[in-house]
Amino acid sequence: MLLKGSVFVVTGGASDEFGKATVKKLLEEGASVVICDLPTRDLQIYGDDKSIFLPINIASETDVKTLLAVIQDKFGKLHGIINCIDAYETCQIFDAKENQPHDLKLFTDIIDENVIGIFNLLRLALPLLAQNTPKIKSGRGIIINMTNTAAVECSLRTCAYAASKAAVIGMTEALAQELDGLRIRCVCISTAPPNKVNVKPVNGHIRNSLNHGRSMDDPKRFAELVKMVIESTTLNGTTIQLDGLL
Repeated sequence: MLLKGSVFVVTGGASDEFGKATVKKLLEEGASVVICDLPTRDLQIYGDDKSIFLPINIASETDVKTLLAVIQDKFGKLHGIINCIDAYETCQIFDAKENQPHDLKLFTDIIDENVIGIFNLLRLALPLLAQNTPKIKSGRGIIINMTNTAAVECSLRTCAYAASKAAVIGMTEALAQELDGLRIRCVCISTAPPNKVNVKPVNGHIRNSLNHGRSMDDPKRFAELVKMVIESTTLNGTTIQLDGLL
């Protein structure tokens, strides 16, 4: 799929560093971008009339329907959705010292934003993607979901976060099979454990010894990979590790 002239939704595009870098890269390549994030997020101004920001909660059916109406009115089409939404909090499943169990609301809040929100957006936006005339090589559209290696290699106190990221991987693979007949591709990109996920101290040394000392959690590298996945005609139903062997 050519980026120039295409229209994309980027969730987490105002709060997540990977989302911000993705928005910037898409605009540089000539695409139009609808940035979605929670109303509490600060928006970085890109100075481009091809980008708009909608402060919405993608777990809300009403908010997503408003988003799709705006897309129809301003662009009349949608070619891809890139989910960079990334709610994260740490909490022990059981704090023996305080005799306190995991806060259930904290768990459900993370699942709501990282899993239910993505599912809600995709289920409601798919009719718009399906309206596209399929291109011989690129099909009708592309869905890219950001996950994290915490899905399979968890850190301490990340039960909720790990569960949400594992769910995103499973959802992406299932969607790829369902949507293959519509020629809509679905791909996951798994990033390295961010600094906010209690990375073991030794990892700092490991990071310096791998990938020729280059940081694999650089948002610019993520955005470049997003571009590559969009332009590919064969990548589908897979999770690409952008974790630098960590």
